[in-house]
Amino acid sequence: MKYVKMLGLAAVAAVALMAFVGASSASATVLCTTPGTGTPTGTTCPAGQAKLAGTTIHAVLDPGVVAKLTTTFKNIECNKSTVSGTTANEGSASETVHGAVEVLTFEECNCEVVVIEKGELEIHWIEGTHNGTLTSKNAKVTASCSTVFGNVHCIYSTGTGTDLGTLTGGEPSTMDIAENNIPRLATNGLCAEKANWDAKYEVTEPIDLYVTGHT
Repeated sequence: MKYVKMLGLAAVAAVALMAFVGASSASATVLCTTPGTGTPTGTTCPAGQAKLAGTTIHAVLDPGVVAKLTTTFKNIECNKSTVSGTTANEGSASETVHGAVEVLTFEECNCEVVVIEKGELEIHWIEGTHNGTLTSKNAKVTASCSTVFGNVHCIYSTGTGTDLGTLTGGEPSTMDIAENNIPRLATNGLCAEKANWDAKYEVTEPIDLYVTGHT
């Protein structure tokens, strides 16, 4: 079989974990052990509560939830997915949090899904919340699907930056991916059509994770 790319997660997804960009603030982001304080909501991470560089973020697909890439030729579905990585920095009022994705997997899929490049993730604080926008960079996933049109092979790549969804702060926090259109490369005529990814990951490490603007 050949491959049709699915992310996530990529999957961040994948998920994936994995990964980080914010909606209203271009760069101000700090991950925090507790909800941020100040005005607007979530602006300041209290002293001594910031997640330092080297923090591992590990997330798995919620039990009973299917990671689904909706296309015109077939819905690609996976029952298991994991994303994990380590932050490269603490972040600040002028710097977003980012890090390489070290683990990105899709399992028990109805197509053959293969991760070629895991890429990296950025998280940007969404002003007025405890959440952040997840952005994937340089991730590449393929999958091979048997369809009524024959075998379809596509490659999906997040390139220089594709917003995947929201890191929702909490204990535990979640990575919520909702109908994000994943860019694809031209390997088959059908690949040019939509490819919307839906998934929900629970962050299992750290248990307490919130997104703030700065310390």
